[in-house]
Amino acid sequence: MKVDKRIEIGEYDDNIHAEVLEDLQAGDYGYKYRIVDGVVMPPYITPSRYELSRTIQTQIGDICYTSYPKSGSTWLAYILVLIVGNGEIPSDPTLRSGLHWVESSWTYPRCKTELDALPPPRIFKSHMPYRMALGGNPEQNPCKYIYIARNPKDVALSYYFFERGKSWAGHYSAPWEHWLKMFMEGTVQRGDWFEHVLSWWNHRNAKNILFLKYEDLRRNFGKELRRIALFLEYPLTDDVIDRIEEKTLFSNMKQDDFSNMHEIMEFHSFFRKGEIGSWKEEFTVAQSEHFDRLYDERMRGSGLSFEWE
Repeated sequence: MKVDKRIEIGEYDDNIHAEVLEDLQAGDYGYKYRIVDGVVMPPYITPSRYELSRTIQTQIGDICYTSYPKSGSTWLAYILVLIVGNGEIPSDPTLRSGLHWVESSWTYPRCKTELDALPPPRIFKSHMPYRMALGGNPEQNPCKYIYIARNPKDVALSYYFFERGKSWAGHYSAPWEHWLKMFMEGTVQRGDWFEHVLSWWNHRNAKNILFLKYEDLRRNFGKELRRIALFLEYPLTDDVIDRIEEKTLFSNMKQDDFSNMHEIMEFHSFFRKGEIGSWKEEFTVAQSEHFDRLYDERMRGSGLSFEWE
């Protein structure tokens, strides 16, 4: 069965994509969300799509990449597609065309029949914490899971610019300080950053889970790419590694119609800067110090640390 590869994806619409309108809620400044399994989620994460994501049968060769939003997951997706293709761009019209975001009713609308008919390696996208992962319990799945995390100050800022004014967020229009407060309280879409990241970090030693950090990938691309390829059991030559690095440069992805998500309305600014330390553009000294105190409290004893600039 052929997967739907329509290029243009229209704006999110409650009446088309929300499934259960009664579930939708709106907070201050119109911020729209729904609660799924106790976690704040976008309205297009619907009950039926979530159920499908939890019950889908994964296969040997499947790959699921996951993250908290704005942590480098689209960059990672392109890397994975190129690893599987030995450095070559596939025949799909866009990067999105060959990925499968089961939990979403909007930008990746694949039904169970379509998904089941696809041969491995299927590449799945997810933004779920460990307990809500695609396929149920990751450690009981043949699928390989790759989680990418990014320092939370950069995540908070990038996510703010991504959500602001968007249809799926109720055209949220609050100032930065309001968003930062919600982010620190864990009440933005996808919930608490600390819980999300630590849920995967605490399972990083499972044989089918690889935990990556965005900053490591930015600064030691070749080394981290080899880690990913080794984990997935795809041997790569130095020439292929060089080609993948060139194609996935941030500047190239922003300009390339295959990878820049131009086909999705409201994604015209999908890639912003991708820099380490861009949080300094918005955080005041007081906000940064407040965030640092929260970070130290929530991450204490975890063994997980990040580079901030």
